[in-house]
Amino acid sequence: MPNIKDVAREAGVSVATVSRVIRNQSSVIEQTRNKVLQAIDILDYHPNAFARNLRNQKSKIILVIVPDIGNTFFHEILKGIESVAHTNGYQVLISDMGNNAKSEVQYLHALSQKLVDGVISLSATAARSMIERISEKFPLVVACQYLEDSPVPNVTIDNIAAAKTIVQYLIDKGHRRIAHLTSFPDMLLYRDRMNGYFKALAENNLPIDLELVKYDAPSIEGGKRQMELLLELKKPITAVFAAGDTMAIGALKTLKAAGKRVPEDFSVVGFDDIEISSIFEPSLSTINQPKRLMGEMAMKKLLKIIRGEKLKSLQDILNFELVVRESSGTINEVGN
Repeated sequence: MPNIKDVAREAGVSVATVSRVIRNQSSVIEQTRNKVLQAIDILDYHPNAFARNLRNQKSKIILVIVPDIGNTFFHEILKGIESVAHTNGYQVLISDMGNNAKSEVQYLHALSQKLVDGVISLSATAARSMIERISEKFPLVVACQYLEDSPVPNVTIDNIAAAKTIVQYLIDKGHRRIAHLTSFPDMLLYRDRMNGYFKALAENNLPIDLELVKYDAPSIEGGKRQMELLLELKKPITAVFAAGDTMAIGALKTLKAAGKRVPEDFSVVGFDDIEISSIFEPSLSTINQPKRLMGEMAMKKLLKIIRGEKLKSLQDILNFELVVRESSGTINEVGN
């Protein structure tokens, strides 16, 4: 394979000049630059990016910590991150936590070891004090999680407000016995959505009944199991708010198997507006958040930190949207 000396020889210039052209420095006159570029094209020379990055003490790699790569909610966020990263010459390394909170701590240590140039965490399950400590010294951005009054750079929606909005929608439709399907209480995302659920109930003078809160894996199977438990309650519910669309779809499947009608007998709503939510039957009412934009903004924010640029704002709170579809409606007084 040709090396930089071969290019210099072909172009009739010094190795230093070739290096300046590769780094796109302005100190090279246009005629010389064209000669070097022509030599690179003739020899099909590809600079050794790894060696260059070692000299610059840069890996050109970004680590993205994902709670569960199987959850399709994260796919659009990752696309947004990767599009901005690749445009700026960075590669993205994705680390799947497998919903194991301890894994995030291990991955964050990659920053201190200079194995990557920066980290975007879609989890934020590690102790807040630790995340803030790492953020003071290394490029770190948290996305999807709302960190109130925190110095950690953050891109998200207000999960508490969004959850409150969709539960209020159910209350406005006449529902009073509203169950909540959730998961991993140590994950900030689920805590925030539960707090939004509680807040909506409290503001409408409705009792908070912990018997109506069910925990399981954030998956279709988890939602099915949660709904099965709710159907065993002596005092029936009329609506279900799931902290994720996959759990909501699992609940819909259980209700269908039990011969229950949706939305005539039960209303079911989710959160995240993943792709299947609009095509499942019945289509799912949910909260839409701008997932790809969230990923793009998180990566742009991280790049500014890496470059030492000042951020206009530490926290970017994006808009969310209540999407009403077939799975929810006014309470059926006769059936309930």
